[in-house]
Amino acid sequence: MKAAIIGGGVVGCSIALELRRLGFEAAVFDKNGEVGHGSTSSSCGIVRRFYSQPGMIAMAHEGAHIWADWAEYLGPIDEGLIEFKRPGMLFIPPRMDESVETTVAAMRRLGIAVSVLSADEIERRFPFLDVSSYFPPVAAEDPSFFDPTEKRLEGAVFEEDAGYVVSPGLATRNLRRAGERDGVTFHLNRRITTIEKGSSGGFRLSLADGESFETDVVVNASGPHSARTNALAGVDLPLETRPLRREVHALANPLFDEVAGSPLPILGDLDGGIYARPETGGRDVIVGSTDPACDPLDFVADPDDFPGEVTEAYRQRQCLRLMKRVPDLRLGPPRGLAALYDVTVRDWYPIADRTDLPGYYVCIGTSGSSFKTAPVLGMLMAGLIEACENGADTDREGFRLTLPRVGTTIDTRFLSRLRGTIETSGTVIG
Repeated sequence: MKAAIIGGGVVGCSIALELRRLGFEAAVFDKNGEVGHGSTSSSCGIVRRFYSQPGMIAMAHEGAHIWADWAEYLGPIDEGLIEFKRPGMLFIPPRMDESVETTVAAMRRLGIAVSVLSADEIERRFPFLDVSSYFPPVAAEDPSFFDPTEKRLEGAVFEEDAGYVVSPGLATRNLRRAGERDGVTFHLNRRITTIEKGSSGGFRLSLADGESFETDVVVNASGPHSARTNALAGVDLPLETRPLRREVHALANPLFDEVAGSPLPILGDLDGGIYARPETGGRDVIVGSTDPACDPLDFVADPDDFPGEVTEAYRQRQCLRLMKRVPDLRLGPPRGLAALYDVTVRDWYPIADRTDLPGYYVCIGTSGSSFKTAPVLGMLMAGLIEACENGADTDREGFRLTLPRVGTTIDTRFLSRLRGTIETSGTVIG
């Protein structure tokens, strides 16, 4: 059976590899000249397990095992492999409430090394962090932005072995090499213009260069182009996905030491409105936004036409917030990048599911937080597609995914297009 995967990012390449492992003839299509050149190339590559949903915690834990043993997962390829650095990640929620306790309990049941820290313990373990509470964050141009506060953090959660993949683009090329070795074909610089029912009962993909491709199954993994790809196929979903413009900025890291490296962990600072991690071996720090309510969401109409330059407004709001949390940092010259998320507007969770059009599947709305789970989403989609193509009704029965490295099985209906309201942070943190 033939499967066409639209989108050559880390998710699309993972799906292709896993489908091939199940015996499908898998072909990846991307309008770019190399895999991983879309949103994946701008990913921060953070690998952590702190999520609102227990199923996502388990998927992220499986993903962490895969990234930690990347060579074993891929098999032999003739290319250098990614680095997976693990400085740990400190989550700073606005409140240490029941939802945080529930998440920590779910993590511990899976054997994840996680500590709950008081403000005093944060100060002792990370003396370079300011433990003031800034919630709710205010806009950088607000006159009260620099006002001192006597509020202290209620606490934080430290995920001891969270980490990040140094080069998401290289990770995607690694997946391509493994896929090609196993028989996946890659059609790059190929833009799909129509998706129609084919003469054999499957689909015909028409390409901008005039060629066409017949396939039994189509998988939409086209990231910020996901809504446009669905429109080509005439597919409507109950959940909306939209491209959201993002910026990430870099600052020099004064905490870096040539011998000891950087003591800075990854930060998921919902109290302050930012996330950050070390970069370039710890010599820099990169910072993005957790989209606090005071900041407008910058959705774009056309994913092929959006401002690609970083702006002073984003730089101020993100860098200054990080400097409040890490007072030793200095602003420095502008450095950063602009890119797109593919956001599931309601809850910021992926949609990994079949659709009402038989043979047409989606793995979209990854909302900037699915790099860590990409290989697991590949496993999920391959298994779900195999089940549906063999007659299973996953809308009625759901699809259960076995996570071999974690040693558990999860019901994946929390990623269904038909899911109801689920509890999430409504941000990139999940």
